[in-house]
Amino acid sequence: KEADFKKKLTAEGYQIKKFKVSGNCYEIYGKNKEGKKVEIYFDPVSGAAVKTDIED
Repeated sequence: KEADFKKKLTAEGYQIKKFKVSGNCYEIYGKNKEGKKVEIYFDPVSGAAVKTDIED
């Protein structure tokens, strides 16, 4: 479920500003635990990140 997935990411230290479902992926926009901006696409079945962009 989307809500469970958001809780899991928040527990891992992510700050989610925007969460959306795009096609067959979950997308998050926000910050990681280091405070860097991230854009990550996740497989909703496995929960694995399929694409990650992190601000340098």
